[in-house]
Amino acid sequence: MDLISTRPSLHPNARPSKTLVLSLQICLSVSFVFIFSMRFSAQTPNNVQPPPASTTSSYPSPPFPEAPQKTAAVAPSVGVPGIDQSQHIILPGDVLDISVFGAPDLSQKATVDSGGNIYMPLINYVHVAGLRVQDAQVAVEQAYFKIGALKFPHVGIVISSYSTGVVLLGEISKPGIYPIVGSGRLFDILAEAGGTTANSGQIVTISHKGSSELQTVFISNDPTRLVAANVPIQQADTIIVSKAGVIYVVGEVLAPNGFLMDEKGQYTVMKAVAMAHGLAKFSKASKARIVRRTPEGEQEIPIPLDKILVAQSPDIPMQSNDILFVPSSKVKIVAAKTAEIAVALATGLAYYGVYR
Repeated sequence: MDLISTRPSLHPNARPSKTLVLSLQICLSVSFVFIFSMRFSAQTPNNVQPPPASTTSSYPSPPFPEAPQKTAAVAPSVGVPGIDQSQHIILPGDVLDISVFGAPDLSQKATVDSGGNIYMPLINYVHVAGLRVQDAQVAVEQAYFKIGALKFPHVGIVISSYSTGVVLLGEISKPGIYPIVGSGRLFDILAEAGGTTANSGQIVTISHKGSSELQTVFISNDPTRLVAANVPIQQADTIIVSKAGVIYVVGEVLAPNGFLMDEKGQYTVMKAVAMAHGLAKFSKASKARIVRRTPEGEQEIPIPLDKILVAQSPDIPMQSNDILFVPSSKVKIVAAKTAEIAVALATGLAYYGVYR
């Protein structure tokens, strides 16, 4: 009985001892693996050597990340903000800001000389006159590439000032001198100047340098004719936008005023009266007249307005600054006053008869 009772007490004590030893071995193994991996990862970056820097070219292979920063550092010409200069034709006297990306020592500001050339370091003179800005950039890049100065040359050109341009005068939102941009046509130049004013007419006069002949363009409201008005513009042209003519309607009309002539050759006496909302009650249409300024002085032109209104006489065209005067009729005024007096007397008599 003693042996049987002793064995169960020894057997349970043996299991915890083996389990504890096994757990300690597993923990030590995991710790060793973790420490080893940490030391390995800490030493790996020190063993990796960076690639050697290239010294064969001052300009790295494209794409070049600093190019947008270089471009943004050069501002366009003051007075003509935000224009697209890529299509501008370079002329002698233009001042160019030239940036050679990756080689700041070669970047500079150059003036196009009378021969149409600019001087650049290492490549001397490059002919750029007569070229568009984007073509001039290519010409400078090819010059650097040809002598082997740069492996991947990339040049940016911005015009900081213009030697000449198109002169805009008259009814323009922002008169001044503007370079030829876009397609080089009239509407492109007008758009760069902010368009025409509210008082602008439809006649545009263009004078070309070296020519005494004037080119007249009519800006029609008809879209089909508007295309023909978008004529090409040359450098050094002068563009004058006319002021819209004004006609005046005064006298016995319902709304006397001055009216802008926004159409060509279509303003007549009948239309002027219609814009003034018609004749007033005491008007004398048969004695209407136009007051016109001439080199000899003011001239009065009788107008048979009473016959024009009933189509018994042809309508008469009006010119800019004409004054259409419609006088009052004394007969109508006297008749109206007589009628008023008669009505007043009749009303008074009736009142007197009622209360008598």
